[in-house]
Amino acid sequence: MRVTGVLACAAAVLALSACRRPNVEPKAELGGAWLREPGGQEGFELRPDGTLGLLGFPERSGLAWNATHGELVLATNSAEHVESSVARLRVVSLERDALELEGDGEPFAGRYRRARAAHVRGVVTYRERVALPEDARVVVELTQIGVGAVAVSSFVARTAVPIGFQLSLLPAAGARYELDARIRDRERALCTAPAPLAALPDGPDVEVLLRSAR
Repeated sequence: MRVTGVLACAAAVLALSACRRPNVEPKAELGGAWLREPGGQEGFELRPDGTLGLLGFPERSGLAWNATHGELVLATNSAEHVESSVARLRVVSLERDALELEGDGEPFAGRYRRARAAHVRGVVTYRERVALPEDARVVVELTQIGVGAVAVSSFVARTAVPIGFQLSLLPAAGARYELDARIRDRERALCTAPAPLAALPDGPDVEVLLRSAR
């Protein structure tokens, strides 16, 4: 009876310890927008569909994210280099509104607070009846007028037009934004927009009609 009681007590202690252990695995808890402290000008958005949006990194494009075994994996690229770069970050702590990531030499390591991102969504299309080459990629850039680029999305065009896109940003009060897009291969532009289009954060979807650049 005494041994049984000791075992039961040990089991209860282990169960209580497990309840107190930070749970860093569920994607639902990691999902959303995070801004790095101090400053709160750079971060990322972990979207429910597994795509990644970058905040305050206009030279980089977010591709995808995943979380497993206490590690957050972020895949990014750039408008110039479509090949992905992968950052692997240890989830040190995760609370409702706070996140800490570690990674040797990783630019996304640091402490974060939860935030809210705005979005510019839409489609890129063209009227010519031509098939895109396998290495064609879409580049969509969002610019704050008078300031410069604030977000970019660069990805391989794996579907026929219209091709959907989504950009995440931290909108500035009173700011105006323009959207530009192009489709290119590794050497040259295939289709370009005649002129930038006005874009409204969290506004209606934007349709960017491209023209052949050949």
